[in-house]
Amino acid sequence: MHAFQRQGSSQTLAQGIAEYFAVNPRLAQGRLMSAEAQEFFRCHDVAHVVFGCDVALDDEAAVKIASILGTTAGLRVLEGYRLHESLQIYRQLLVPDVLRSIARSVVVVPRTAFRCLAQRARWPWAEHQEYMRRPLCELRLTFGIKVAHWQANES
Repeated sequence: MHAFQRQGSSQTLAQGIAEYFAVNPRLAQGRLMSAEAQEFFRCHDVAHVVFGCDVALDDEAAVKIASILGTTAGLRVLEGYRLHESLQIYRQLLVPDVLRSIARSVVVVPRTAFRCLAQRARWPWAEHQEYMRRPLCELRLTFGIKVAHWQANES
């Protein structure tokens, strides 16, 4: 588990984002894509960090639900998943991985939805620059965010 995934992580949001990209080098910042896709993935990647998710398919499901129910984007976030660049990512998925993720979604989706509906406030999808220097533990406390992983809540 990475530091940004721990509920009580003292990393700032900026440090969490840096760690997220360091452990996921294939997600290079500044990817060649449309301006719309760059903005979507900027916000999506921040949601990964704030909600304590990695890039496994289960975590992607949690981020999608958290983005809809736990951020100010709401259903508008679905527009980003329809972008050409998002569809290219979907085409790379392997059927066995998708089937395993669907089976796990029976737990992941309701748990994430419940946690998001219990938040004190929705995380600002795009307007989060002011939070970059604040510790993740403080942000999660302020917004009432519980990270995606069970064991991460102990730290």
